Amino acid sequence: MTLNPAPAVRASHLKDDLAALGALGSAAEAAVRARLAPATLQAIGEALRTDFLPLALNLELAEAVFAVAGDRGARTWGTASLLASLDGFFKPLFLGLTRLVSPSPALMYKTLPQGWLTTYRGCGDLQVSRPGETQARLEGRGLPAGMCGMPFLTAVCGTMEAVFRISRYSGEVTLQPFEPGGGQAAWTVTWKAT
Repeated sequence: MTLNPAPAVRASHLKDDLAALGALGSAAEAAVRARLAPATLQAIGEALRTDFLPLALNLELAEAVFAVAGDRGARTWGTASLLASLDGFFKPLFLGLTRLVSPSPALMYKTLPQGWLTTYRGCGDLQVSRPGETQARLEGRGLPAGMCGMPFLTAVCGTMEAVFRISRYSGEVTLQPFEPGGGQAAWTVTWKAT
């Protein structure tokens, strides 16, 4: 019998999430930090970057950001967090891609499923399809209920929008209608060269 692991997130991601709060401005960052339990900040601060911590810590962060900064702030935070990770944990993957070819959204989105599995444990998976030449559809399947809420899913929009900060493309990420706690979510992305 195989036991499913408890939903968990790599500590490096949570450390990048905390660093990314600065993108919201000092007042919003302070307000978000004030909403977090001291035990949350301590657990993240003391963990090794390679440790896995309970997913609840990631969700607490997303909910605090969304409560303080709303949709736009959650997206800004998601973008800043991914960009911070490119300077850390995901840097080897990112450098490998950019050495081979200038990153296109299609190529970057193709790497997201592996990034998801590296970052999360027991949190379902991410699948990418290409309905058009300048479009992608990303689907999260088997997601824990807490991941299927507006705060977390909106932050993921920002994570996906980071592609437009590191490529020569502009675009839009749209969260598709979803059933809260339903275990599935989908995003559509469209882009154009700038």
